[in-house]
Amino acid sequence: MKKTILLFICLVFNLTTFAQNTAASSSASFDIRKKIEPPLLEILEGPMFVDADGNKAINANENCKIIFKLKNSGKGDGLNLSASIQASGNTNGITFKNNQSLLKVEKLGGIQTYELPITSNINTVDGSIDLTIEIQEPNGFGTEKVAMQINTRKFLAPEVKVVDYVIFSGAAGSTNLELKKPFSLQLLVQNLGQGVAKEVKVNVKLPENVYMTNGEAFVQFDKLAPGEKKSIEYEMIMNSKYIASALPINVNLSESNNRFAENWEKSFNLNQALSQQKIVIQAGAEEKIDIVAASLRSYVDKDIPKGLPLNSKKYALIIGCEDYAKYQTGLDREVNVDFAANDARVFAEYAETTLGYPKDQIYLLIDPTTSQIKQNLEKLQKAIEIEKGKAEVLFYYSGHGLPDENTKEPYLIPVDVNGNNPQDGISIVDLYAKLSKSPTIKATVVLDACFSGGARNKELVAMKGVKVKAKIDAVPGNLVVFSSSKGTETSAVYKEKQHGYFTYFLLKNLKEYAGAKTLNEMFIDVNYQVSKEVLKIGKTQTPDVLPGKDIGEDWKTLTW
Repeated sequence: MKKTILLFICLVFNLTTFAQNTAASSSASFDIRKKIEPPLLEILEGPMFVDADGNKAINANENCKIIFKLKNSGKGDGLNLSASIQASGNTNGITFKNNQSLLKVEKLGGIQTYELPITSNINTVDGSIDLTIEIQEPNGFGTEKVAMQINTRKFLAPEVKVVDYVIFSGAAGSTNLELKKPFSLQLLVQNLGQGVAKEVKVNVKLPENVYMTNGEAFVQFDKLAPGEKKSIEYEMIMNSKYIASALPINVNLSESNNRFAENWEKSFNLNQALSQQKIVIQAGAEEKIDIVAASLRSYVDKDIPKGLPLNSKKYALIIGCEDYAKYQTGLDREVNVDFAANDARVFAEYAETTLGYPKDQIYLLIDPTTSQIKQNLEKLQKAIEIEKGKAEVLFYYSGHGLPDENTKEPYLIPVDVNGNNPQDGISIVDLYAKLSKSPTIKATVVLDACFSGGARNKELVAMKGVKVKAKIDAVPGNLVVFSSSKGTETSAVYKEKQHGYFTYFLLKNLKEYAGAKTLNEMFIDVNYQVSKEVLKIGKTQTPDVLPGKDIGEDWKTLTW
């Protein structure tokens, strides 16, 4: 007990002494504060705006970003930093984080690069957005505010469509759409809108018992720029179990918005004629204004106009001789007559739709042999006889023509005739005689061939370097003969239009006037157009007309 009292007395004494000493030195003081080493932050250069298409604007439905570098020259690390973004102006449809956490910036010169994402949707409008960016630091050592102004662009809709198609023979070279024979379909898909089409999907649907042997039923493109086009090719075959009379093909088209693509469907009749070639398309982006639908076919090959009424007294024999290399071993494919088959097919369509020839009285021959032409000429002769002077006859030929080197007599050259023996072909003199043997109301002959030994592509036979002027005596009867060239001229091919020049401008006249012009008016127009256009490729080609001796100048008043 005594020890406890003693300790208490000592403690009281010491406290009393401490108080006295403090009172005695009241003028002395001290202040203890926390020592800090702050970051010193600065945004290097200006923040950079980056957009997907590089037009330096925020387009609707676009992912963009702001990139900047942050430097810390202070003695302390930059920790717990954040980027604050404030916006004003046309902010409709634009999304970003108002506050985004940033990684640490090392002290004493550390540099860090950051990206701030900005996205936009379909509601974005034309105008501009003002952004203020500030880097915030918990202890108040952030950066100064940086202002940016960025243009904004409203949504521009794409418009994805199948703008053209062609169905053509496959590897087997079939001329008609038939069971168990390969054929190919070529589609031309184009973006006709002013906006970029993204994630474009093309999905082909085939009926049962129809199989795709080459190509992909599902095709996807990352994007199609305004005006850009893509050519897609499929090879198919129908088996013997396919019983329908027509082949329907459906194509589902879509793009990222699921709003701006149009499905396509087409039905093809079995046994219809097939094209013999596909068209090569150079796909690429076009101007974003005045977009015109691209095409696998030329202007004259589609939208063929209705013209003259159907006339049961009209008969036509239409021939296209193109693929000579297929029928004669050792021939270079360059001797083929480019687009002759297309010349004939399209001319046959005009004969039916525009000129009033019944379909079953149009005898269309593609790459026929000599015997096939002769058989059909006899058939045409017989039809003329049956009509007893009331028939109207049309003969059209596109292909090689050659003169006999000795007699100078011109011949049509079917695909199985050797160019060294033109006399094995179809004599022009005999042709005219057959067509004029029996009376007709009108008989028109159209020849897109030259008879000088020249050719659209490569000569069928070397004529010793000299072109021969074919000898053509007076045309008999009431025939009116239109030829693509005269004398020693060659007949050129208009590759861009997929026709011979003469046939193209003849069809163009029929399309634009629906067959209503007189033959003379038509000829004047075609003569001018052909002569003018071939001059651009450094050639001379002068279409000619030879009226029969019985009709003379009266041919000028005739119509189709």
